[in-house]
Amino acid sequence: MPLIYDSAPPLRMDQGLRYDSGPAPSPNQPKLRNKNMTKFKLELDRKKTNDKLVLGAAHIAAMNGNANYPVATRVPTDAQVQTAQNDLSTAEAEVDAAEIAWKQKIQERDAAEAAWDTVITARAGNCESVTPNNLPALASTGFPLRNGGSPIGPLPAPGDLRTSPSANTGEIELKCNAVKGASSYEWQCRLHDSAGVTWEGFKTSTSSRVTATGLTPGALYALRVRGIGSAGSGTWSDEAVQRAP
Repeated sequence: MPLIYDSAPPLRMDQGLRYDSGPAPSPNQPKLRNKNMTKFKLELDRKKTNDKLVLGAAHIAAMNGNANYPVATRVPTDAQVQTAQNDLSTAEAEVDAAEIAWKQKIQERDAAEAAWDTVITARAGNCESVTPNNLPALASTGFPLRNGGSPIGPLPAPGDLRTSPSANTGEIELKCNAVKGASSYEWQCRLHDSAGVTWEGFKTSTSSRVTATGLTPGALYALRVRGIGSAGSGTWSDEAVQRAP
């Protein structure tokens, strides 16, 4: 007699009944393993060549007289396995020999290069001792010459001349921006309010910062500076005015 779902007692679909399936598998039932999975753990893609040769030798030795596997049924044949073992062993030995020879050649090359460096350095020294500072002659040797750089021309005027009264009486401190190519600086001063008074040098320095000393306290001075390089004196800076303390 067919079941009627609204008959008494009523049957509900949420009572856990599954009408289109068999019994669920037991949670403790073991999972089926892949029948094609090999029992051997070869992992050949992880082995180095020497490891493979050790494995091959162990297998060949283990198969010698092994009654579990008759010789006639072995695939590949023992001869084929032995040939593969021998070929790999020979190839690996040749690689080892080539690597040793390569390292020896590298050492020979390095020694020859060190000897070459010594000879060429000595020859360059000899040429320079025969014609020192004779650039055309030195260039004719085929050796590259050092770049001597372009000679520096007239120097520009020092920029941003700044003055300030010193803590000492009759002294004024001065500083300016350094001038590229200047080996020294020439500093001058004069009374600012006196007509016809000439400039007087009060110091030559290698620094772009100096102190003018021996000035008249309370007097107003004009001061200036210029750089001196290989091409001679440069342009004077703008004047700076400062009263001596």
